[in-house]
Amino acid sequence: MDSAFEAQNKKEKLLRSKVLTKNVYNPKNYEFDDSFKPYDPNNPLSVHTTAELLECLKNNPQYELDAKVIGFQEGWKTKRVNKSQFLEAFQSDRLDQIKFRESNFFAADFSPNAGIGFGVGTDFTPLLGGPFFKNLYYYQDYIRMHSECFFAYHHDPIAKAIVQITRDFVIGNGYEMQCDVTTPEGKLAAAAWKAFEEVNDLQLQMDQICDEISIYGEIMLWKLPHNQDKIIYRLNAGDTIPMGIIPRVRLIDPSNIVEIVTYPEDITRPLFYVWLTPTQWQMFTSGVGDGRPMDQASTQPSLKFIYRTIMADQILHFKVNSVSNEKRGRSDYFPVLSYLKRLRDIVDFQLIALQKNAAWALDTEIDGDQTDIDNYIQDQASLGTIPPAGSEFVHSTKIKRQYQANTGSSNINSDAFALALSMVCAGVGIPVSYLGTHLSGGTTKASALVATEPVAKKMEKRREVLKRILKKLWSYCMEQAGLPNVDCNAMFPEIITQDRSQKLKDLALAEAQRWISPQRAASAAAKEFQFQNFNYEKEIQEMKQELPEIPQPLTAPPEQGSSPFGASPSDDADPSKVGVAGLTSEEKKTARINDTHF
Repeated sequence: MDSAFEAQNKKEKLLRSKVLTKNVYNPKNYEFDDSFKPYDPNNPLSVHTTAELLECLKNNPQYELDAKVIGFQEGWKTKRVNKSQFLEAFQSDRLDQIKFRESNFFAADFSPNAGIGFGVGTDFTPLLGGPFFKNLYYYQDYIRMHSECFFAYHHDPIAKAIVQITRDFVIGNGYEMQCDVTTPEGKLAAAAWKAFEEVNDLQLQMDQICDEISIYGEIMLWKLPHNQDKIIYRLNAGDTIPMGIIPRVRLIDPSNIVEIVTYPEDITRPLFYVWLTPTQWQMFTSGVGDGRPMDQASTQPSLKFIYRTIMADQILHFKVNSVSNEKRGRSDYFPVLSYLKRLRDIVDFQLIALQKNAAWALDTEIDGDQTDIDNYIQDQASLGTIPPAGSEFVHSTKIKRQYQANTGSSNINSDAFALALSMVCAGVGIPVSYLGTHLSGGTTKASALVATEPVAKKMEKRREVLKRILKKLWSYCMEQAGLPNVDCNAMFPEIITQDRSQKLKDLALAEAQRWISPQRAASAAAKEFQFQNFNYEKEIQEMKQELPEIPQPLTAPPEQGSSPFGASPSDDADPSKVGVAGLTSEEKKTARINDTHF
């Protein structure tokens, strides 16, 4: 069988050799080898990239080239070129109006697609369709997006404000998970969730999740397997894996994941995640200090790479700002990175202009030779840069001193800042008035309310993402605790603060009309008052102890078959003895006419 494969492989090589040499070859003195070999500048058959081909052609003028170039910008048009045309095209950067440069995916100039330094925003969909070609390519686009969005969050005031405003609206003063604690299963579920929340510090992690999903466009939570309480990479001999009773979840850097392996036909069915990251750089690699001579000391590599695969059922992956056939998410301010860069440049240039306009100098004219000029310079150096107030200058009429101000334009106000900031705000969906710039003033209450409506919808949409994350974590916690059938509700403070008194009246009305239960109304009211650790059952017990007999309010709805006064009127009872609550509107009118008093 092996010999048959070798014969077939040799036959294919001969056919390829025949095609490449246009049927002019001698098998005895020519052999084509398509195996991978290191690049040799003097061997054209070892060339792998266009850059290597250019170097080889320049170093070896005896070699000729006959190539066909495909012009992507002019459709699938091909053009045959020889060696001189090929080299000339690369030197001039043009090939008959067809750009022909490798890996030229990012603009280096100040074009509309230029980003923070590198031009993020020029990613494209190649000629091949399908979801595998619509993502941000990991090494060229995704890592660059990740790096520049991280940079913008820490160095760009507007980008940081966008992330913090989103977090403050969405998270507020925290969340609360509620379940039905009137049942034994509900009480156990509440206790299990509280322990799960504490060991994983979920309040802090939710703040980080809200920030990072805005910065990176996605978050990944790792459900550590087998109740491990730490992320384990490699154990030494004799070490044991630390375990815990309560399951742990950890936020991992999404840039660690170089690939999400899915089914080719359905990218919503991930199989596993590939983790590939370098370790910390080691400056000292020799084992000096281990008691052995230098030549016998142990050494360690300066850099290692961590490679591991994580099964898909261990990862909770949530992404935003992506379409259905993209595996990875995108940052909230990914579309406006270039305008953030321009906005910073505008501020820098205007500040430099202000600094120059505020600058002044002294122009001194001396009617003398170089010795007189040198003596004057030495004399003025003793006074310092700025003479103190009340200084007296004594000189002859041969010296003339005159203050010189900057003669440049003092009008630096322009619409560039407002235009760039408007583009940024339009891209992220946050009003200009929210960012606290000089453009935020002068807005009326009506315009502020109009601006609040769309941003409130945006924040509600992001809050739904956090609710899905919390419910996934709740399901995981309950599954591990053996309580899979206990449901929950994620409660957040309201996004736009309303009149609390009116809200409490609405709650009382909803409870009186039996639209909601007293427990739900009491929990919502406690949230408005920002009560900590509110327990409805405990409050009821305390009220019964302090107030044994709670009077029934007259406005409460009567129970079935009873009146507010405790009597059950018969069908032929006198309406005048029943009470106001037992009369219809027509009967009340009749009672007033007959001067019936209650």
